Amino acid sequence: MNIKKDGKGQKYIDWFVGEGGGKRAWIQHREPDKDWANALNGRYLNVARIDEIDKGPAGNATDFPIFNNMPDEQILKAFVFSVSSITGRELEDI
Repeated sequence: MNIKKDGKGQKYIDWFVGEGGGKRAWIQHREPDKDWANALNGRYLNVARIDEIDKGPAGNATDFPIFNNMPDEQILKAFVFSVSSITGRELEDI
């Protein structure tokens, strides 16, 4: 599972969730005035649909405030593994 950085320096993972469909999960660091949940260090886990790997989100993102000190990489991996385990989709190396 490859963790990459987008143009804003935010860490992300792209993965397939079905035939021809994918998702992107990324950690966003927000400024205090955009931190609606008063998350720890302004961090949010975001998830959106993608049309292609490494091409950016293609759908509307859903955000989850983060209230722990786990590293961004650990949060991303745990999220992708848990979603894949629940849905039964085998992870592919991309």
